[in-house]
Amino acid sequence: MAQASVAASPRALTAPALGRVAAVAVEVAPEELERPGAEASPPAPGLRPQAALGFQQPVSSFWPLVKVEATEGLLLILVQILALSLPAWLMGVSPLRLLLGAWPLVIPYLLAVSWMLFMAPLVLTGQSPLMGRFGVTLPENTPERRMTFSLVHMLSVLCFPLSFLCMVLSPRHQTLGELLSGQELLARPVVRMR
Repeated sequence: MAQASVAASPRALTAPALGRVAAVAVEVAPEELERPGAEASPPAPGLRPQAALGFQQPVSSFWPLVKVEATEGLLLILVQILALSLPAWLMGVSPLRLLLGAWPLVIPYLLAVSWMLFMAPLVLTGQSPLMGRFGVTLPENTPERRMTFSLVHMLSVLCFPLSFLCMVLSPRHQTLGELLSGQELLARPVVRMR
């Protein structure tokens, strides 16, 4: 055994452990970064240049998110009024009397109805009832995370003034639901046709 050589043969391949690879410096001249068609004629004054296929120009989602939360807040109030009026009508009492007399039963009922308004569409499609109208979507694939987001989105819609304040004051203009869940609502990409 003392005569055996332990040095690797020159033909053997060596790889760094666990994929750690040293950074490779690539030198590129500024002229090489310009597009070959950059010297072509400039576009007509009334026309904007077309973006390359697959390139999406950034879209601001601040005002669409404000519109989504405000209109969903109005929709939520309407659904809660209807959800309270139906049992009150069946019992023959006013909705206010039902709410004051049976509040331990009515409040969980209203919260469940309100959550179903947001949970079912978000879990199935990734959009709450009015997100599609304003071009906003939740880019999340797992139903569990969508369900969690539906709960905090409902809270965000219920506390719309606080959510709007969060959007104005946060550096990335995130709603209360986005801040609580760590997920982000994005503008839906526009489908390109050929």
